[in-house]
Amino acid sequence: MEKVIFKRAALSAAVVAALVAPGMALAAQDMMSPEYGKSYQAFTDDAKVTGGLFYFQRERDRKQAGPGQDGKYHSNLSHATTQAALNFNSGYAWDVVGIDLGGFGAYDLAVDESNGVNEENEFSFWGDQWGSGGDGVPENGFSLSNAALKFKFGEHVTAKGGYTQLYVPGILGVNWSYQPGTYRGGQIEGTFGGLYLTYAIADEYKAPWFKNTAGFSKSSPYASDPFSDANKIDYIHGLAARYTFENGTAITGGFGQSEGYMDSYHFKLAHKFDVLGGLNTSYQFYGSETDNNDYDGLAWQQALTASWNYAQYGFRLEGLWTKAEGDQGNYLPRLTRGYGNSQGANEIWWDSRSDWNHNDEKAVFFGVTRSLDDLVGAPGWGVGVSGAYGWDANNGDSSLEGGKEWAANFDVMYTVQDGKLKGTLFKLHYTDYNNEQDDKGSWYYPNMFSSEHDVKFHIIMPFTIL
Repeated sequence: MEKVIFKRAALSAAVVAALVAPGMALAAQDMMSPEYGKSYQAFTDDAKVTGGLFYFQRERDRKQAGPGQDGKYHSNLSHATTQAALNFNSGYAWDVVGIDLGGFGAYDLAVDESNGVNEENEFSFWGDQWGSGGDGVPENGFSLSNAALKFKFGEHVTAKGGYTQLYVPGILGVNWSYQPGTYRGGQIEGTFGGLYLTYAIADEYKAPWFKNTAGFSKSSPYASDPFSDANKIDYIHGLAARYTFENGTAITGGFGQSEGYMDSYHFKLAHKFDVLGGLNTSYQFYGSETDNNDYDGLAWQQALTASWNYAQYGFRLEGLWTKAEGDQGNYLPRLTRGYGNSQGANEIWWDSRSDWNHNDEKAVFFGVTRSLDDLVGAPGWGVGVSGAYGWDANNGDSSLEGGKEWAANFDVMYTVQDGKLKGTLFKLHYTDYNNEQDDKGSWYYPNMFSSEHDVKFHIIMPFTIL
């Protein structure tokens, strides 16, 4: 009973407090004054209607490796999917209250229905909600992504509640396809000079490949009953603080919790050096403990990052070290176990297929991008090459050791610079991913599939109506 009371009180704290305060403020105004009318008009005068049209085509082949397999590459994902999104963001009436509304539709133009993996392509829908699964093929349809009230309290504090996106640095975030995931919850944020503070809480979530929100679970979506009393998590929440110094140094600390399952911690130290045209560096720590055997003690990831630009070039160099002893065997970048049931805010993402997150695994990434404006005689073109390498992976109890994996990536990008299609992005991405233990098959290490060739083509066309 105490859990239920706490859940309800905490979940509504930001929203209820926000609702009471505007009422008190409005009571002090002359409701017939011209100033009141002008203040209300800001709701529509400052409103924006935006959206986008999207196209995604993917051909991913995975090697059928291991005992009894032919060792050849076979189709793993094959689909072409389009999406359309529309969002309304109001201004603040009386400089206090507004609304955000948004939704999107997804439709598969082509899909290999003979391969059940395509139902989880992440750009169309896989069932109504997390844990429901599908019928073997992806679904078309529509889904709400945003339906929330938002509030301002003076110049420094904002809050929102409803169906919305939550972000707590290093703790809570959302999954993305072209659209964001959606929590049922609330968040309050404050900025006071160089200090940023936030707290968020939710009791349901949907990744953008589900149509409806669902509760949180300690299990995977493939369990027979992921929302049984033993698996159910009533709520997740997180808080964070960041202070940015005038010299460019920023320090962030955060804490998150899923009720009855996991406590998570985050620390980040970032600094921009005034060399090489601006060298951005960071040290990042992500740590988690579970109330069961998924982790044996504190599991963690530590990262070092550096990025800088020089003339037409951009460079990234990053390193990652993971410790995740226990049954899970790899680090979860979120407050729940199953993918798509919630999402964290881990900043390390290399678009190189693997998560590079096995127990004791060390991994490095290096990438270079180049603008081609000076070579092709027209702005908007760019190319990129990158690679990642991981070693020393094991399965969490050290019975499997020394796992190695690597990937090479190539990108070509073009962004329309003017005209009616200004801002439209075309991007082709190719990954050659290699598991050096292919002879043992996929998932010999708990989060390491066999070698893949992955081709992704994106068209992203944003637009603004108001």
